[in-house]
Amino acid sequence: MDQTNWKKLYPVEPILIPSLKAGALSGASGLVVGGVAGTIRSSTPGLFAIASGLQCAALGTTYYATRGAILQAWQVHASSPPQDRIYPSTLAGGITGGTIGGLTRGRANVIPGIIMFSLFGFAGQYIYNALDARHHNTRGEPSTPTMRIKPSSKADYDTSTMQAAKPEEPLWKRVLNSKWSPMKVLSDEQYEKILREKLLRVEAELAIVDDDIERVKRREQRTHRDEKN
Repeated sequence: MDQTNWKKLYPVEPILIPSLKAGALSGASGLVVGGVAGTIRSSTPGLFAIASGLQCAALGTTYYATRGAILQAWQVHASSPPQDRIYPSTLAGGITGGTIGGLTRGRANVIPGIIMFSLFGFAGQYIYNALDARHHNTRGEPSTPTMRIKPSSKADYDTSTMQAAKPEEPLWKRVLNSKWSPMKVLSDEQYEKILREKLLRVEAELAIVDDDIERVKRREQRTHRDEKN
């Protein structure tokens, strides 16, 4: 398979923008948690919350970017088994913990950061794989997309007979769209459908109000006729 066909099947996904989104989400979470913890433990809760938010944003951005780069370097794509993501997640967690721990808390925290965040990366990916497999099993769907390959007579692969795997969604979007998340990421079509349903509901309520107004007008007209008679 030549490089062009490989890129068509497994396109290189962008890393920077999804990593910044993951960092923003992590920073917002750190800001909220830091604000609550700072109110309880610190005399300057505002500074405590900002520091917590910045640190969480750095952790989220670094982890997501490192993990994405490792997945692409190891050619772990959407049709790969979920177990193939455990080692990249573990390695990304160790790199992130060692780097951010050393930059923010000194060299003494590099080794503990590597150990702890490697465990966090491993445990998080393992738990996510288990929950994702359970979710797909309840829906009767395979947890890993399949791909059919047909050899051609030229000892190569006939890409016209391949069923390319669906592009993998970013991790943060898959987490939010899971059934355990209280929030969902809506596509443009889903958002448009919700707006249409709300518009239909408003139109139905307006129709009911118009009927009530007409009913009141007829009642007033009937009352005026009775008074004249």
